[in-house]
Amino acid sequence: MERTGRRLAVLLLAVLLLVTGCSGNSKEKYTLRTTGIDQLNAGDYDGAIQSFEQALEKSNKVVGEFEKDVLKYRAEAETGAADYQAAVHTYEVLCQIDEERPEYLYRMSMLHGKLGMSEEALGEYKKAYEKKPDDTQAVQALLIVGQTLNDKERYDEAMELYTQAMNGGAVSGELYNRMGVCELDAGNYDQALGYFEKGMLMGDETCRGELLYHQALVYEKKLDFASALGYLETYAAEFGTTPEIEKEIAFLRTR
Repeated sequence: MERTGRRLAVLLLAVLLLVTGCSGNSKEKYTLRTTGIDQLNAGDYDGAIQSFEQALEKSNKVVGEFEKDVLKYRAEAETGAADYQAAVHTYEVLCQIDEERPEYLYRMSMLHGKLGMSEEALGEYKKAYEKKPDDTQAVQALLIVGQTLNDKERYDEAMELYTQAMNGGAVSGELYNRMGVCELDAGNYDQALGYFEKGMLMGDETCRGELLYHQALVYEKKLDFASALGYLETYAAEFGTTPEIEKEIAFLRTR
């Protein structure tokens, strides 16, 4: 309830900011912003949010570059605090006072993705991609939105986004991995295997473990237990094992 009240306060503040055209000259607000940034960097997200709120309250109901800057930091703090709905509201305010910039839309799409709100996440991602497909946040947003669609079994829409990004030059082992997972979850095992194999050829060590593990899953689904065992043993040798993986390896050895 406390954070809901904060959200309403921010939205009301935004309305006041929009209808006033003078600039504030309070020195204290700059001190509060600096304090908030220090708290944010230290991981004290709630403290940072409070400092940024106080800085905005010192702005004499005026919107300018300072206020936009504070709102951006505030949204970052709310994201760090996992208060994703609050961060969405803050970006909505920024869109109202500073237009729908791609950076805001991409971040809103990621936040809605984390909230499992696939329709909102997809709409914001598409709008942002149309404005600036080469934005530094585009791939990060794509992976979150794509996973959200995948979780909702909206496989065709997720693959459409992945393919669009791939055609736009965003080729990576991780993207091939996500495309493979999408096809795996949709039951298209041969297509999934093809994407995982392409991902392996990229030589990206950051996703090699996932690619090995997912290939083992595909071969098991295809009832090729010898191949599944080989990939899973390679995974265990390179990335370590767990009781679950050991149990799966023991099962595959009996097939």
